[in-house]
Amino acid sequence: MDERQEELAALNALHMLEGDEQRSLDGACVSDKELRALNTELEQVAVELARLVTPVEPPADMKKRIRAKIRSRGGPGAFGVSRGVIVGAAGWALAAGLAVASVWLWNERSKLIEQHAAAVRAIAAAVPASSPAEERKEARSLEDELKSIRDDYEKKQAALNTEIESLRIRETEAQTRITQLTAEADSLKQQNAQTQMEITILQSTVWEYRRSEMIVVWDRLRRQGVLMLDKMPRVEAGKDYQLWVVDTQKPDPVSAGVVTVDDKGVVKTQFKPVEAVDKAAKFALSVEKKGGVPKKEGPVVFIGP
Repeated sequence: MDERQEELAALNALHMLEGDEQRSLDGACVSDKELRALNTELEQVAVELARLVTPVEPPADMKKRIRAKIRSRGGPGAFGVSRGVIVGAAGWALAAGLAVASVWLWNERSKLIEQHAAAVRAIAAAVPASSPAEERKEARSLEDELKSIRDDYEKKQAALNTEIESLRIRETEAQTRITQLTAEADSLKQQNAQTQMEITILQSTVWEYRRSEMIVVWDRLRRQGVLMLDKMPRVEAGKDYQLWVVDTQKPDPVSAGVVTVDDKGVVKTQFKPVEAVDKAAKFALSVEKKGGVPKKEGPVVFIGP
């Protein structure tokens, strides 16, 4: 980078280059890093300076006065100074001004950087640094606090586990007790059912049935029963044994069905009266026509008690 290129960079910052001079500067900036940096810095300084200057409107007759002055001196050639000299002098003046402005901005930036560093140092000095011993002490304090929290948690966990185990034992005991109570309830139901049963043993007053046996088990709740006969004589042809239930609230015995014994005169069968019986006072067995009759007709061989 030479003085000519510095001059072009200063003029470029003020947008005063044209044609070959502009192309020359652009080409040099491509290959010269320092020139490119100077050109950029001068442009930035020019922008900052432009912001600091308050625009002033020139007088309305300024242009006419300048032309009149030129004509009074015999035209542009009367000055005897070439454009290159004028531009060169102006460029150097502007370059010098830009350089001064750049130095001023650089100093201001350096001051700001130094002030920032001083502020950082002041903040660091205001906050006391912990010594290794203090850091170890704080670490031990935190460790002790964590250990205390962990121990407390383990104690609570152990107490909770104990309570859970106690609840499990109580649940097992409750299930055992429920099983016992259920068994007792079933037993009571069975006993209650047995108390509803009436067992009647009948003896016949008829000579032919003196060795025969008749047992009736009557369920008062269900109003049905079981009949057991043993050593019963055979009835003659065209006849059947028929069981009767005597209800004191009914005028006639209620039929409980025909009973057929085997060759040994034995039978065990369930029976249920053909009509509802509120209270079975007695049971009777008679010999009736084959298939039975709705109302007793034949001789009674068992009755009682």
